Amino acid sequence: MGFATHLGPWLLGTVKNTTGTTAGTIQNTGVTLVSQTKKVNYTNAVAASAVTTTLFTIPAGAQIVSIFIDTLVAFTGSTAANVVVGTSASTALFWASTDITSQGRLANTNAAAKLVNWAGATSTASPNGIGVGTTDVTIQAALTPTVADVTAGTVQYTIVYAVADSTGVQSPPANQQ
Repeated sequence: MGFATHLGPWLLGTVKNTTGTTAGTIQNTGVTLVSQTKKVNYTNAVAASAVTTTLFTIPAGAQIVSIFIDTLVAFTGSTAANVVVGTSASTALFWASTDITSQGRLANTNAAAKLVNWAGATSTASPNGIGVGTTDVTIQAALTPTVADVTAGTVQYTIVYAVADSTGVQSPPANQQ
């Protein structure tokens, strides 16, 4: 089986346009969620030096729903290694510094300031937020061992997001339906 590519958000539901005021006559479509995953093997990461890895590029207007950071193979060599997730311009834009040396999944416990970056700023034109912005965004992880060199460790990063148009709109206006 092969992959199919569709450019633009998918709207799914049973009522496309509101024609009344009761369930079954009110629009109930929504955008689908998509994800990207990247596994990174960390070997020979030097203490106090950041190792930056490009993870994904997500489309303009996308709203981040969740970020999963799974340490699949516990780190050896260093008992502390912190990771941030963001962009080259703002390295901790989406995830604050967190130790990832132990095997397991990190909890999604970001401060409200980080979650605002997931949804984007709101405006009169985009009351639900503009998502990650009006251009595609390349997301990076920067790992910094803090105690000693990391000799081994494997982390899987997954981002889940809703695709929207570049203004953050997740449902097209009537003239585009």
